[in-house]
Amino acid sequence: MKILLVKLSALGDVVQTLPCLTLIKQQYPLSIIDWVVDERNAEVLRGHPYLRKTIVFSKKDLKNPSKLKAFIRNLREETYDLAIDYQGLFKSGVVIGLAKAKFKVGFENHRELSPIFYNVKLPGYDPEVHAVKRYLNLTQQALQLICPDFGEKVETIPEAVLPGLFPPLDLVEKPYIVFIPSARWKTKWWIFSHWENLIELTLKAYPEIKIYITGGPKEEDLRKWAGLMEKKHREVKSLVGKMRLKELIGLIQKSKLVVTVDTGPMHIASALKVPTVALFGPTSPYRTGPWGGDFKILQSRLKCSPCFKKKCSQWDCMNSILPEEVFQAIKEKLGQLHF
Repeated sequence: MKILLVKLSALGDVVQTLPCLTLIKQQYPLSIIDWVVDERNAEVLRGHPYLRKTIVFSKKDLKNPSKLKAFIRNLREETYDLAIDYQGLFKSGVVIGLAKAKFKVGFENHRELSPIFYNVKLPGYDPEVHAVKRYLNLTQQALQLICPDFGEKVETIPEAVLPGLFPPLDLVEKPYIVFIPSARWKTKWWIFSHWENLIELTLKAYPEIKIYITGGPKEEDLRKWAGLMEKKHREVKSLVGKMRLKELIGLIQKSKLVVTVDTGPMHIASALKVPTVALFGPTSPYRTGPWGGDFKILQSRLKCSPCFKKKCSQWDCMNSILPEEVFQAIKEKLGQLHF
């Protein structure tokens, strides 16, 4: 049995699809599985024990005819029994359309006309169902097309397996916790003054612990602020813009705790079962929150939350989560440990 999984991005979505890969391999150990993934997230899948290969897609290839032809050739060199679109957008629909597969499957209410590329359109999903459960439901229904005896319902979420250990940066000292202040949506950010108060509260209670602040290379405001925190507090180190994805995974893997907004690395922490405190404002933890491990969610109590807006003039929902609340959650997770 040969199966193609299509989940290109974003990072958190790719990680949330990993339990589906585990489910397939648990039920059908001899199955051959390939995965089409965006270049930015390929490190999460490279060397995965359940995958035969990853097929890497890059937007840059669209401007390079030779590379685009190579991608299509790589995609179409195999004929699959089943191809599943977990993305549900036009770009993933095109990939499904180009693939050679007996069954090309997705939900009928997937977006951006992606269902026109399916030859099997499953009944629409409920957007209020957590993404992990939604992906598992899609997997279960798709598998029944080629394996009618497959179970009716997945009761327990399978483990999200990551491909082995990822080495953290050499400069990392232990023990440490990780603060993740940023996300692609600006509305998900927690204001810097709140982070600064949280740093002071945490270091006062746990003076021997290190705090590492992470973020992407394009987040200049975060880089400058984290640099100031590094100068102000000997125990704070900024890794903003300094890590590749696999190094970030390694950093999270060995941390005592992660404090994060709703972003991809939050899902990595969940998959690795690292204790996590997750802050939610414009988005819903019931749709995209942590699903595994030891986590605590702090959510805005404003009536307008969640609004799912990428832009907002107020940011009141995230600002309403106070540093003292987050610190109490940190104490719950770290307890009275002596480092």
